Amino acid sequence: MSDLKTASGLTTGSIYKAYNGKEGVFACALARYIALREAEIDARLSAESDARQKVAALLRIFAALSQGRDGRLGCMVVSGVADLDLVGDAATILRNQLATRRDRLEQLINEGHSDGSISKEVDPATTAALLLAMQQGMRILGKVELMEMDSGTLVAGALRLLGQA
Repeated sequence: MSDLKTASGLTTGSIYKAYNGKEGVFACALARYIALREAEIDARLSAESDARQKVAALLRIFAALSQGRDGRLGCMVVSGVADLDLVGDAATILRNQLATRRDRLEQLINEGHSDGSISKEVDPATTAALLLAMQQGMRILGKVELMEMDSGTLVAGALRLLGQA
């Protein structure tokens, strides 16, 4: 709040009033955080040649975010989900974000079936759920400073879920 007060010149009460309370402030901050992260991910994935490489890039992004200072700071999505019953309207934003990430992974797997980079034997829905669990798990491990595995090894292991194309 002190950063918001300094940046806006408003009092805490005025900020809460503008956003309908603490939960509203969190919901707006969360929506902005998600939008910025998704734009960054979109830009990085657009440079990849096929769906398998896009999945690999996505996993590398999450592995990097789960290490060092960023890892210790944690993730607003993971933090919000951990306190889902306390975040009010932001709970819907959090659920939608996780569903969107899962759907994106499923779309990438289907894209990989089409471009030949992912085995057609791989079930898109199940594998997307596993990859999402891995991404979010990396963020949790990063927060408690247990994300010690080399990210290249981690990504290579995860790509085995996609089979041989």
